[in-house]
Amino acid sequence: MMDEVKEKQETPSFKLERMLDALTFNQLRFLTERQYCGSDKEAAEAIGLKADTIYQWKHKGVPIDETLKLIEFDGLITARNIRRRSLVKAMMTKVAGLDSNDDPVRQKVATEIIEWEMGKATNRTEVGGPDGEPIQVEDVNETRQRLLESVQKIVGEDGPGSEEEMVH
Repeated sequence: MMDEVKEKQETPSFKLERMLDALTFNQLRFLTERQYCGSDKEAAEAIGLKADTIYQWKHKGVPIDETLKLIEFDGLITARNIRRRSLVKAMMTKVAGLDSNDDPVRQKVATEIIEWEMGKATNRTEVGGPDGEPIQVEDVNETRQRLLESVQKIVGEDGPGSEEEMVH
């Protein structure tokens, strides 16, 4: 009785996560393909499985149809589950690059792993003015005043007299 109450309180997202964790890699592959095929047989054949394999899974109580419905409800949870399950394999593939016979490949992999752990090295870039001279930094207020004076010369005596008048 207590299990029935607990199961009723379980959200579809949580239930899907629990169900995905119980599936094998081939079952996940099948469910992914099944979303795009018209039948279990077609999806099984598309990933190189026998249609009978799917029947056997269902017969053994693997909730294929229910999981498929929940996947359609929330594909993001499914994608995260697959990503989480694949992370170790992906890291092993990346680390295997350290043993490559190709020196540029080894260097690239080593750099990526170092940067993941330690961050990218600081890239110091010196910026200079014309002919390598120091950059001149002007006070914004001085620049604004010079521009105002230039505008007033162009507009003449009859134009706006103050910055406030020019803004409004």
